[in-house]
Amino acid sequence: MTIALQLEQVTKQRDQFMLKIPGITVEKGEILGIIGNNGAGKSTMIQLVLGLIRPTSGAIYRYIEGNLASSLQEWKRDVGFVFDDLSVYDDLHLSKLSALLSEVYTGWDEAYFFSMLHTFEVDAKKKVKKLSRGMRMKAGIAVALAHHPKLLLLDEPTSGLDTKSRKQMIALLKKEHKNSGTTIIFSSHILSDMEQLATTVWLMDKGEILLHGAVEELQANHVVADDGTIHKDAVSKEGMKRATLEDLHDYYLGGDVD
Repeated sequence: MTIALQLEQVTKQRDQFMLKIPGITVEKGEILGIIGNNGAGKSTMIQLVLGLIRPTSGAIYRYIEGNLASSLQEWKRDVGFVFDDLSVYDDLHLSKLSALLSEVYTGWDEAYFFSMLHTFEVDAKKKVKKLSRGMRMKAGIAVALAHHPKLLLLDEPTSGLDTKSRKQMIALLKKEHKNSGTTIIFSSHILSDMEQLATTVWLMDKGEILLHGAVEELQANHVVADDGTIHKDAVSKEGMKRATLEDLHDYYLGGDVD
């Protein structure tokens, strides 16, 4: 097993909210989907991993090709991230943004960047402030992928995208993972998208991880009866179907349970 990220008893206190993450390891090449209602702590967790905020207690260990990174700055060279907006100067043209980022990332792939903008039908000659929210999100995805990062952190990457664009984004992420073995950590409220991508999931609620494991294994251990009720570790599975991620969400985060 090659480690990409390790969290050891991490907590973060924000006013009355407390995020608690026990000892959990993310493996290289893993696609981790984080499920949770608003306020569960998904964005706080991603901000902690990126070093944008510091934990109240505990430690986060970041690895490059299985070796502990010597610094946060060194680690970030191989990381791509997307929040719910493209956080760059509003007066910047996307073509100029590419030139700027080519000086930041040694592996910047300009041709790939512009090909993704073309796929997403985003005009590279437009200023950022002239782009709609959906277009800004698409540009942000292109920025995150264009230097072929070893780790991708995506906070609600499909938010504000139409169905066609969501499918394009999922296809791009699958391609990046297949070609480069990229480790991906992403949160989303659209569980059908997560079902297509995630190999493992966290189900979070009120700052705690209620469930963590491989998607296939978790789905196999939960079934849905004909009456719609969800059952865990059912002795008899006759007449029951395997749970989806939406079923798991309902079971642990509010819904019909046995």
